[in-house]
Amino acid sequence: MLTLLEKQYLLKLLKRKKRWGWLRKEKVDPMDAILIEKLEQMIRNELVNQKHL
Repeated sequence: MLTLLEKQYLLKLLKRKKRWGWLRKEKVDPMDAILIEKLEQMIRNELVNQKHL
């Protein structure tokens, strides 16, 4: 299981990779978009759960 900080760091890395890939005209990997979406949802859920506990 990843901590909140680890999830945020991975999300930052994936977004940076996606941004630079677009500038270099590299083909975008659809798995990156799926992982970004899942990590964002996991982070939102964890932040909401922290507030309620």
